[in-house]
Amino acid sequence: MKTGFLDDTMLSAMGNYLGRLTRRQQVIASNIANIDTPGYKTQGVDFHATLQELLAGEAGTMKVNRPEHKALPAAGFGPGAPAVYETEGLPARPDQNNVDLDREMLKLGETSFGYSMIVQLLRTKFRIIGSSINEGRIG
Repeated sequence: MKTGFLDDTMLSAMGNYLGRLTRRQQVIASNIANIDTPGYKTQGVDFHATLQELLAGEAGTMKVNRPEHKALPAAGFGPGAPAVYETEGLPARPDQNNVDLDREMLKLGETSFGYSMIVQLLRTKFRIIGSSINEGRIG
């Protein structure tokens, strides 16, 4: 039995997801910084494979107590850095650099949205924890 509220699987999952978003943002920043470097090839983070990896991880199992309950497959968000790869199939300029600023800015916006979503979920989670603590003091 977990005794600490910070040992929550969901908090761990959100933290790991934020770490992966951070890595993605670093790769995008590197691409933008090298936009004028001759021969530089755009790097990417295999984010879809990362999500599959996260969902295939291990987590605590839920008990099925009643017939109407269904056992869910174990899902977890294990730590680990996402795979960084060289993006293929992008058109290159005469200097063999294939960084596209519009594409990178779009990916940066997607990453920013992911941050906002997870931060909002974290705020809600901590608001619930804070409410539980305050309710315990009143009673």
